[in-house]
Amino acid sequence: MIVEDVGWRIFLFLLGVVSSIFLVNMLLRKILGVERKAFFSDTRVNDVHKKWDRILNGLSAVIVFIISLVAINYGPAAVFYILLVSVLLGSIQLLVRLGFEKKHAENPNDYLYTLLESVTGTIILITFGVSLFPDYLSVVFNI
Repeated sequence: MIVEDVGWRIFLFLLGVVSSIFLVNMLLRKILGVERKAFFSDTRVNDVHKKWDRILNGLSAVIVFIISLVAINYGPAAVFYILLVSVLLGSIQLLVRLGFEKKHAENPNDYLYTLLESVTGTIILITFGVSLFPDYLSVVFNI
């Protein structure tokens, strides 16, 4: 019974998140007049952006890996710190991307689309996560 309940919650989470993010992104593209890029296309605006993106991706991977290894000793209490570091690193990567898109992108609304896509996607993930998996909050925040 518990397995089925978790399976349905995971299914609803995936279905809700994917469909909500797709619809919101479609709406944002229409409002801002931003073209849809191919799924596996390179979204970097120039070679300097590509260089910074690679540096930040490499550093982020190393930092998260090291923190994860250290956190193994601390158990579930360390989940919050891994989450916090991941959010911080993701925010830095987003700010770099926004800066390059604002300065160098062909469409002046590209950076607005990127910002709104990130914010709404995060809100959608958190909303579905909290509503379908309320026990996760107690693990992450030790409530």
